Amino acid sequence: MLELGLKDATKDIDIVCRSEEDEELLIAAARDLGFRIVEPQKRHERLGVNRLAVKGRRNLDIFARRISYDFGLSDPMWQRAVRSRRFGNLVVRDSSLEDVFIMKLIANRPGDTRDCAALFSAVLNYDSVNRGIEAQYRKAGELEQKIWVTYIEEGIGQLEEDHKLLIPIADMISALADEFREKLYRKLSGH
Repeated sequence: MLELGLKDATKDIDIVCRSEEDEELLIAAARDLGFRIVEPQKRHERLGVNRLAVKGRRNLDIFARRISYDFGLSDPMWQRAVRSRRFGNLVVRDSSLEDVFIMKLIANRPGDTRDCAALFSAVLNYDSVNRGIEAQYRKAGELEQKIWVTYIEEGIGQLEEDHKLLIPIADMISALADEFREKLYRKLSGH
């Protein structure tokens, strides 16, 4: 968002590694650069942040493939990402704006709705956003691990309320969240 002029400052940089091995290499490199490795904070409770690398006021939020419960770095997300830099064997790709939008809706940290409003003005491909969400929701896995879909619904509601925006996929996401809640209720009540 910084590079595209959609944001002037950031509190932290989120880094999603493709594997746990990549995460360990990144942590070792961060330590070599003087970062201190610490546990996630309360603001990360919805997220799959494994560790934070902190150096002064600079933070790296480090994820190992999993972003929130079973919502993770999928192959389509990796393909949509833009290859932006290469450092030796390390290839850094910036997530597509659509995937940044999804991740910020899930996180719903202070400032994320403001960022989503800026992304909204960047003309997102909402069909791509919806397909990505639905594909991750429909993939096999434990029902309880799909709770992130309710976080997206909540984030959209907050975005619409705070910024008076109409998000084109709001109804589709609400339908998925309702389906999740209904299935969870049936499972918990034994029906």
